[in-house]
Amino acid sequence: MYSLFDSVFDVPFGYSIPRDRVYVIPDSEYNKLRAEENERQVAKLEARKEHHSQVIERLNEQIGELQTSLPAAESAKELASTEK
Repeated sequence: MYSLFDSVFDVPFGYSIPRDRVYVIPDSEYNKLRAEENERQVAKLEARKEHHSQVIERLNEQIGELQTSLPAAESAKELASTEK
C-alpha cells in the first residue's frame, strides 16, 4: 500500500534510488564465483603472511643489535652455556 510517508523517500523528477537486487544464477556459476573469491582471499592472506614475516625478520635484527650492545647479556649467555 502506498502512503504519503513513502513519498518522502522518493527523489524528484521520477528518479528512483536503486535497491538491492537478488539474482538467481546456476550452481556452476556460483561455485566458480566462490572459487574466485577464495583465490583472492588466499592471495590477500599470503601477502599479509609475507608482510608479517618481514616484520619478524626486522624485529629479530633489532633484537640482535640490542643484545650485542649489552655486555650483561653476553655474560649471561656464557654462564648458561657453561652450566649445561
